[in-house]
Amino acid sequence: MKAKLTMRRFAAAAAAVTMVSSMVSFETFAYSDNGSYDNSFKFTNSGISVSNESGAGYKVNGTDLTINAAGTYVVSGECLEGSITVKKGTTGVVLVLDALTLTSSSTAPVSVNKGAEATIVIKGTNTLTDSENPANENSSDETVADAFEGAGIKVKSGSSLTLTGTGTLNVNGSSCKNGIKGGATSTVTVGESANDTFTLNVNGANNALAADGELIINGGKVNVTSADDGLKASPDDDDTDSKGTITINGGNITVNASDDAVHGEQVNVLGGDLTITAGNDALKAEYTLTVGKDDGSGPNIDVKKTYEGFEGATINLKGGKGSIISSDDGMNAANGDLKNVTFELNISGGEWYVNADGDGTDSNGNMNVSGGFTEIFGAANNGNGALDIGDFGCSLNYTGGTIVAVGMNGMAVVPTSGNYIAFGMGGGFGGQSSSSYSISKGASIAIKDSSGNTVYEATAVKNANHVVFASDSLKSDETYTLYVNGQSAATATLTAGTGQQQGGMTGQPGHGGGQPGHGGWQPGHGGWQPGQPGDQPTDPTNPTDPTNPTDPTNPTDPTNPTDPTEPEEPEVQEPEVKNNYPVVTSIEYSESTHQFRLKWDSVEGAQKYGIAVYLSGKWKVAAGDISASTTTFTSPKLKAGQTYKLVVCAKVDGEWDTSKINSRAFTVTVK
Repeated sequence: MKAKLTMRRFAAAAAAVTMVSSMVSFETFAYSDNGSYDNSFKFTNSGISVSNESGAGYKVNGTDLTINAAGTYVVSGECLEGSITVKKGTTGVVLVLDALTLTSSSTAPVSVNKGAEATIVIKGTNTLTDSENPANENSSDETVADAFEGAGIKVKSGSSLTLTGTGTLNVNGSSCKNGIKGGATSTVTVGESANDTFTLNVNGANNALAADGELIINGGKVNVTSADDGLKASPDDDDTDSKGTITINGGNITVNASDDAVHGEQVNVLGGDLTITAGNDALKAEYTLTVGKDDGSGPNIDVKKTYEGFEGATINLKGGKGSIISSDDGMNAANGDLKNVTFELNISGGEWYVNADGDGTDSNGNMNVSGGFTEIFGAANNGNGALDIGDFGCSLNYTGGTIVAVGMNGMAVVPTSGNYIAFGMGGGFGGQSSSSYSISKGASIAIKDSSGNTVYEATAVKNANHVVFASDSLKSDETYTLYVNGQSAATATLTAGTGQQQGGMTGQPGHGGGQPGHGGWQPGHGGWQPGQPGDQPTDPTNPTDPTNPTDPTNPTDPTNPTDPTEPEEPEVQEPEVKNNYPVVTSIEYSESTHQFRLKWDSVEGAQKYGIAVYLSGKWKVAAGDISASTTTFTSPKLKAGQTYKLVVCAKVDGEWDTSKINSRAFTVTVK
């Protein structure tokens, strides 16, 4: 029978005082929230006092408390070496933590064992600290290794934990491993609803708040700090039963993570307010990342600093608002670990702002925009684009909403379907053609129609010379003008997508180690393997490839492809050359960094070398300023599984030699 104790009912309950340990006053166990409970416990460094020693549902062993029956239990006090365990298979357990400070160096301060179900109600200020030695996890002593829990709160396989209440709970795993950790098929739920007002502070030397099965956040104020991932649901490779799903429905969430802020197999951010600082990705899903709901509602997301912003094999942006500041791609539909997967970036609603030092939005497959407002600033270098899509037949389909992309023209991409306007384009083998205008960081930008009405305006956050704008408001009979600092810079009319992509080689310049970054393509490190026979240059005796872009009447202009519908000119009409083109001698790969390295024979009289990639029916320069003293090229870090058709050319006597360009081209497949 449950006792109901309040300070107002002190006299009526006086007869029950004999059930209280003589060491503890009655007031210690007064539960002041008019809530009922089955028993109450107070921790000290020397033991645990029990309000109802004759009650059932618990076992005390020194400073270790085990709950073995359903019920509501109030826990308070302070102990340097203590623990609370919900016994295996026990369900219906409510733990009211009311001013509890608990530390353990031998196990988790709180454990919910296999198949158990528990709810923690947070009252007052509580602190749980796991001070286990991290080396114990791999101890040669099996007893020590088996006892290792590695979390402030451990939710074991097949069990569930819900956190709710009005107080503050600090969970500290910073000196051991994890803050809160759920095992295989476990479920950890933070907040019963958006009305929860508790504060949860979690930190971890590894992951802060994780569950291999499901992690659900409905409410509360959640502050997460981790030396690895912040919020995580990514089961081990041999765990085929766990969902690995993170769902955020509400709450005020702040994540500061050295690796990914949010990382799961499937990630659904449907509501709440998120503030993120991450060393790697802000939101990462191995498979599908969904942000917002079909009705356009959704979260408010502020990514203050990250390497990549949103990443998933499929990204669906349906509603809400988001701001991303990233040192690489702002949004990236990709996963190098998956095979035979169709990558997609779909924007159907919401308001999104991207400021990226890599590609603004990057899909290894198609990108589809059907709604919302998306504003993108790409990197201020020609190795990246504000918009980027997969090579070889992938599409950027625009059917509605508004999208504006401001970046450089070197890798610029425009919609392949739908209507848009674009100011400034680039392309061509001998170097990027320049636009007639430039935008400096801090400049005002405006797009106006012929009547002077402004359809878009902003302040440039970096240098640029290319703008793409698509909106339902654009009209086919209008001429639009781009203004930079109030001065007319370029004009454009509505253009329909041609069904063919434009753009350059994916990937971007990198620093040493093959990592993406800024400026200069530098070699990667370690793990270089020779290419397979299929990677070698194509047979030069086959000059009739219908994709050969060389115009026999102008052998030095690779930007003028021959119309494949017209007969190929005889090989004998090509100009005689004295082997002024490089011959590739080896292709090597680094699987660890997803790079390839080319080596070729030197060409007499070469002033410089260049690498070009064949995309969408034309050659695009990838590196056009390689020193004549160098006969190697190392690619930037690319995406595993991508195949590229390349050619190496030499500049001799001031002209690029493009003779037999297609017949001596070769392919590489990134490993």
